[in-house]
Amino acid sequence: MKIDRLLGILMMLINKKKVTAKQLSEYFEVSVRTIQRDMDILNMAGIPLYADVGVNGGYQLQENFRLEKGFLNKDEAGILFSFLKELKSVTPHSEVKSIYNKFSSIDYHELDNNKLIVKLNPAFNTSRFRDHLSLLSKARDKQLKIKMTYYDVNFDITTRIISSYSLVLISSTWYVYAYCDLRSDFRMFKVNRIADCELMAESFEIKEIPKQLPWETDSGSDRESEEIILEIDRNLQNILPDYFEPSNCQVFEDKIIVHLNFAIDEWVYSQIMGLVPHVKIIKPESLKKGFVERLKKSIRNNSHE
Repeated sequence: MKIDRLLGILMMLINKKKVTAKQLSEYFEVSVRTIQRDMDILNMAGIPLYADVGVNGGYQLQENFRLEKGFLNKDEAGILFSFLKELKSVTPHSEVKSIYNKFSSIDYHELDNNKLIVKLNPAFNTSRFRDHLSLLSKARDKQLKIKMTYYDVNFDITTRIISSYSLVLISSTWYVYAYCDLRSDFRMFKVNRIADCELMAESFEIKEIPKQLPWETDSGSDRESEEIILEIDRNLQNILPDYFEPSNCQVFEDKIIVHLNFAIDEWVYSQIMGLVPHVKIIKPESLKKGFVERLKKSIRNNSHE
């Protein structure tokens, strides 16, 4: 879009001080004549730029021109820049890189980038994760289907043909929201469970997405939420805020009662496992049964023969 290109040109002029029409045309993949017309538009908009001719020529802004940054103070700019920098390192989207490049016109060396540290890299094979994320992003933008091998909740390998719609980061986990041909419906797939994937030549038509999106609920599961009541030893009071909202916890003399409303999935089991042996499941019975089965299996797996 022209407006994006004009803003990009302005940011490059602020950042690089001087740039030639040829450099701009190659960067934005348009003709030199188009860049010259863009410069005329910027001039008419009141941007004080001029062109030098000769070997060292090029477009540049007048020395007294600066981008108005009053909408962000120093701390806000530092935090936003740190987040964009990290997001750009793990996200293959051209939109993120474009925003980062435009924002980098601010002299970030003067900013305090240590007030908020953001690390979005996964705690596993980073190169494979980035390759998969990049392929999913490319498939989304070009509307091409993806064939992938995927570990399900039982750790069994399945083969899926999906149409990628959105890449979603929930807490520290990346998902792809996609239409699954096998299920004939939209599904959330964890990117770290993708064993392998490849881009297909077959394109897909955009379908109407559901009104209720998974990331707009309290959990990423598409299962119906259930009431969960836990009884936890009082001596775990100091760590409970790491697991649950304090407003969901009732503190008694020797115990804490926690009221939750979640879809019962492996994430819920993993959270409760982190409280063993100081937790008792009051409700529902199905959660208690599944929890006990997992504990018994773990004991068998770790018992001496």
